[in-house]
Amino acid sequence: MTFPQQAKYGLSTQSVVVDRMPQQKLNADIPAMIEELKVWCDTDNAGVAVSYFFRQYALYVTAQFSLLYQYNGYFDIDWRKLQFDRVHNYGLPLLQTHVPSSTFKTIDSDKRFHAFHDILYKQVDDLRTEFKKHIKISPLTCWENILGSLLWFYASLEPRNPRLVAEDIEWLLENENWKPIKTSYLEKLLGNMSLQQAISKPLRKTCCLYKEMPDFATCTFCPKPN
Repeated sequence: MTFPQQAKYGLSTQSVVVDRMPQQKLNADIPAMIEELKVWCDTDNAGVAVSYFFRQYALYVTAQFSLLYQYNGYFDIDWRKLQFDRVHNYGLPLLQTHVPSSTFKTIDSDKRFHAFHDILYKQVDDLRTEFKKHIKISPLTCWENILGSLLWFYASLEPRNPRLVAEDIEWLLENENWKPIKTSYLEKLLGNMSLQQAISKPLRKTCCLYKEMPDFATCTFCPKPN
């Protein structure tokens, strides 16, 4: 099946752009990208810049899970083929993820969890590992940046499709399903808490470091607001 064109608008609200060239593209070389990110979000700290990147990238990852729910498909793409654009929205320096529609892949229902694993391992952890070669940043911080967004998606979906959400969360909480990633970072983040509890109070263990950038304020649920 070809990419569903009606999905473009919803993706754009998640800062995902399909079949369009970026205007201020980040360098594909990771060390150069880190330096560009530092300038873009006005910080001298590479860890802050990379944490910012994963907060922005979380929208793309969440969009992948949303596509699987709505269209039984996702972008089956190596992270190296993605492009990242610098944009100003709402007066803030933000990022958009650009992806070609030709990489959209539909799946059978029994391959749903296989797609989850592809996204988590090939499109998140492999990219995180590449950044780790050049800077020091906690994997927990990067994963909490990604999964915080994903939890909001599932919390909003739960009233409409509680059974599917329960099945997905059960899979995501199981350490075995994340291998070769060493652990389920969702289990570390969520534990035994319900989704509604998770989005109603501070949950994460680490700070996303947005408060270290002049254009951003301390997040509502920051574990280290001071």
